[in-house]
Amino acid sequence: MPLLPDEELLAAKTRAPLTFRQVVSAGGRATLGVLVGLQLLDSVDNVLLVVFAPEIRDSLGISTGAVAVIGALAGLMVAVAALPLGLLGDRHRRTTVAGVCTLVWAAAAALLGLVQHVWQAVAIRVLAGIGKANEGPVQSALLVDAYPPAGHGRVLGLHRAGQPLGIVTGPLLAAAFAALVPEEHEPWRWAFAFLAVPALLLGVAALRLPEPARARSVPSPRGALASLVKIRTVVLVVIALSAFGVCVTTVPTFLSAVLGDDLGQGAAARGVITSVCAVGGLAGAALGGALSDRLFRRSPRACVHLAAVALPLLGIGFAVQAHAPDVATYVVVGTVTQGMTFAAIIPLSLVVAAVTPEHVRATAFGLTGVFVALVGGLGGALVTEVAESLWGQRTAIAVVAPVSAVLAGIVLVFAARHVVRDFARAGDLR
Repeated sequence: MPLLPDEELLAAKTRAPLTFRQVVSAGGRATLGVLVGLQLLDSVDNVLLVVFAPEIRDSLGISTGAVAVIGALAGLMVAVAALPLGLLGDRHRRTTVAGVCTLVWAAAAALLGLVQHVWQAVAIRVLAGIGKANEGPVQSALLVDAYPPAGHGRVLGLHRAGQPLGIVTGPLLAAAFAALVPEEHEPWRWAFAFLAVPALLLGVAALRLPEPARARSVPSPRGALASLVKIRTVVLVVIALSAFGVCVTTVPTFLSAVLGDDLGQGAAARGVITSVCAVGGLAGAALGGALSDRLFRRSPRACVHLAAVALPLLGIGFAVQAHAPDVATYVVVGTVTQGMTFAAIIPLSLVVAAVTPEHVRATAFGLTGVFVALVGGLGGALVTEVAESLWGQRTAIAVVAPVSAVLAGIVLVFAARHVVRDFARAGDLR
């Protein structure tokens, strides 16, 4: 299919294809390596809390629900802090913001291994969430500015791959500490203390990373948000991802309950199944990163269209998982849906980066994270809870997941119409 005139102009602006080695050489191995490492540790931290939930419950003398709330606090604080950190990243040195946040998170991981009361765990997980909140707005903006546009998809894909890789390796790390540390010495405490060490090293390394060049003119926070509202692609992508947030933040929790209640899998088995399904996410991130650069050069609209097709299929996949007759079917479908999730998100991240001026890019990524977590997560939890009370667990998933995902896909179809014009207005001529 021949390119449209405006897409020919866009293809020229993104320059000729570059090998991945050339892309990495242009921005440096250190920046990519440190930020991928941070993404990996972030994911491992979340997994450790889930795997060791029974031990944490017994050690602190609290309920399983209380442990779940403690775990959710970090995610909530990531959502709350994402936009302020994005605004901060657009106005100050982003490597410093990322480094300081990581050191805060490292301290929180170490302190979690020392807690004796539930209020201490709550305070520390709030602190950890603030430290981890730089991942979306600050780290993504750093990667986009540090590396040439022709390699953004592969760079963002590798960074995003750290998340499923952490889901795969987290249970293995937990199992290693459970085997090596006697039960009376509480292995979960040692695991979090250990995690603080690489976090400390990566935090120091982040402080030493070079800051990519960017525009000197930085608007006020109100001006930054006003600028983003004028970019129709960003507004529509944020709306779409808010609906999609129901799938990625709420439905998996209910699916885990299905795995336990209806398919009879214990906590250890659920951890293994989650790790196996995450391999699909790892493959999806690799594939999405490898193909999105080519797809963007060919037609930036196609990147949005890809996501518009993948997200509804993801919702349908969740519905199939909810009614899986056995574990094997659940795992196969889960592996595919995980792959589709990451393969769809990476091209969208590439588009958001392209249509957003560099001086408000961190704010744009932060705004996206806030809406996914708060609107999609909290709103989705309420909607799914109501649906469960009316129809039961499996039917609730089978209704909420496809409807929200299809809605996201429809909004993205409209967003695709504005991509090229918004790119031209962004002035991203590197």
